[in-house]
Amino acid sequence: MNSDLKVLECPFTWGVEKTLIKDLDNICIRLLERIEHIPLSNKATYFNVLAFVTHLEGKNELALEYLHKAEDVLKDGQHDEADFIVTYSSFAWMHDHLGNQEDMALYLGKVKNIGQDAEVTVLGEKGWTFLRLGVNYYERAKESFQKAVELKPESLSYNMGYGVVLYRIEELVRRDKIHPESSAAVKQLKKTLSLDPNLPEIMVLLALKLEGFEQEESRALIEKALAQSPDVPQITRYAAKYFRAVGSIKESLEVLSKALDQAPNSSFLHHQVGLCYKQEYIRLSQSGRSNSDAVANCIRSLSKAVELKPSNTHAWVNMAEALSEDHQLDKAENIFTRLVRDKTLMEAEKQHCRTHYGLFLLYKRKDADGAVMQLKEAYKIKVPTYDRDKAGQKLRQLAGRRGCRNSREILAFLDAEDEKSKNGDDLAKEFSKKMNL
Repeated sequence: MNSDLKVLECPFTWGVEKTLIKDLDNICIRLLERIEHIPLSNKATYFNVLAFVTHLEGKNELALEYLHKAEDVLKDGQHDEADFIVTYSSFAWMHDHLGNQEDMALYLGKVKNIGQDAEVTVLGEKGWTFLRLGVNYYERAKESFQKAVELKPESLSYNMGYGVVLYRIEELVRRDKIHPESSAAVKQLKKTLSLDPNLPEIMVLLALKLEGFEQEESRALIEKALAQSPDVPQITRYAAKYFRAVGSIKESLEVLSKALDQAPNSSFLHHQVGLCYKQEYIRLSQSGRSNSDAVANCIRSLSKAVELKPSNTHAWVNMAEALSEDHQLDKAENIFTRLVRDKTLMEAEKQHCRTHYGLFLLYKRKDADGAVMQLKEAYKIKVPTYDRDKAGQKLRQLAGRRGCRNSREILAFLDAEDEKSKNGDDLAKEFSKKMNL
């Protein structure tokens, strides 16, 4: 690469690794869906990310088309010169990659003419790009938005992005609901709404964080968001999640049905429908009533979710559990065994799969030894989640059972793992520190 290209600031030069982007195929679908519902002024960022992702897929001509769309959006709007830096940098990188040296030189010159006043713009663009590239880039998104907010504290875009990524990180590692007073995400989401009280996406995320603590406020936020954006998929999907969380399955399914009309290929939405039916079949089972219809609907919805997004680990686990409820134990176990062998999963995902596989073995296969093995593997992963707590709790219960042959060994294992935590050999502390949780 031409040494002059070292000045470029764009996704192509930010050290993104394709192997760390989960579900690459569906990123374009989600970005195009969002572009339909966001202000013109924000669309250039999404076109730039689309250009990068389509290049990773080997579609270089399409990548250039998206860059031209980004440039057109910037030219049509009221944008500062610095706002062009990522688009022009991407153009220069792409033309160099394709051997178009004359075009490369043209855009490289445009980048150099922008000067040194683009630092905060670059940080903001990094934040949104990393956020859209998925879970493995959330930490880099957080760092970028945090620095951008420090430099430009009243920027609505940077504050909004910072709030969204803090919400997602907290949801990734939570044990249980974080009290609003202890939540960095709640503080940031409220700050964003103080800058602009009419942001439906921020309203629904804040409502989900307040649910269980401030019921009236959270409900009011959901209703206001739906009134402002009744047909925006990313609003309705989170509103449906809220209604499911408060136990209103009927309202949740109504909202999800409308959302699916707008976005029929959303794995997230089909997963949420499946979770509604899961909640319903558990309720029916506990009351001693037939739950076969709810189980079948759950399996159908989750099957669609994993078809659309094969990397949706939680949907796979939920489907395995629904299959086991339907007495399809071999199919369920095939899913669990494939998941626990998957080397590409994040630590929290591995922990989730091991814990639920252990519970499946314990309650559906009546295999206590196999359950202990899986629950131990889950407990060894020191990410602080509900799943780890559940694994430890279940292991102690098993050790306390009358006639348990391995009770001393299980308790010794738990004590040893806890001792490692006390001695500082604890990824949970490091993880939480890294995430500022």
